[in-house]
Amino acid sequence: MSREALQDFLRAVMHHQGLRRKVAQCSDDDQLLALARRHGFKVVQRDLREDAQESAITRWFETSRIQRSFRSPPSQTPPS
Repeated sequence: MSREALQDFLRAVMHHQGLRRKVAQCSDDDQLLALARRHGFKVVQRDLREDAQESAITRWFETSRIQRSFRSPPSQTPPS
């Protein structure tokens, strides 16, 4: 549930200029988490850590040479 709150908070930041300005003024995670809570989002430090780890893994797969082995082969239509 908390991870969903982080995603909801990020969507709110993307759509509200005032909230974007407030996020830009945060100098550390504690300020960011406090801001999120003040706006009703139940985000915790673990959510930020897990999101950072997931982003790093995603970037690795996007740049890895082995990523091609995980893709589905293009569909082929049988000859008529």
